[in-house]
Amino acid sequence: MKSETNKTNHRFKTLAYPHMSLVYNVALKYTGNAFDAHDLVQETYLMAFKYFYQLKDPDRIKPWLLKILRNNFLKTCRTNTEKHQQQQTDYIEHLKSCVEKIDTDDRLALAADTRLVNQAIDALPVKFKDVLTLYYMQDMPYKEIAAALDIPMGTVMSRLNRARERLKTILLDQLQDRRHIFQIHLETEST
Repeated sequence: MKSETNKTNHRFKTLAYPHMSLVYNVALKYTGNAFDAHDLVQETYLMAFKYFYQLKDPDRIKPWLLKILRNNFLKTCRTNTEKHQQQQTDYIEHLKSCVEKIDTDDRLALAADTRLVNQAIDALPVKFKDVLTLYYMQDMPYKEIAAALDIPMGTVMSRLNRARERLKTILLDQLQDRRHIFQIHLETEST
């Protein structure tokens, strides 16, 4: 019995520990701070070890761990919504690269004010933020994102596309508003 437990422990460590850095990085993006990220990773690995016997395919451990992480994070959010909403908006800053379809001049203007980008991404539904984070920040392929979020691969692709389009629309609207305010300011200065 002890030998079997040691084998399970060793197998879990061999399969799961190489992904700890990735799990931590995603947890950090979710929580926005190292303290909560460490707690979330610890919860994730404890739960993963507890239910390790349910993992059918060892090659699927990475998406399985990320799915557990996400579920733990969502559970934590439900119990402490306001705190985690603020933290979740903080990690969004890293998603500026999603604005790849906007003209270079507009992109430079947006880069000057990351607050606009943060607000735009914060305006997106969580389902779009999740897909953007995993795709752009963690470089995960569609198939792994689908497994981690427990959604079909086609849904991942459509959510990613919709997220890009919504993000582009929001940012262009914000940029247009900003230009309009600047124009009014110039007109009042000249009079």
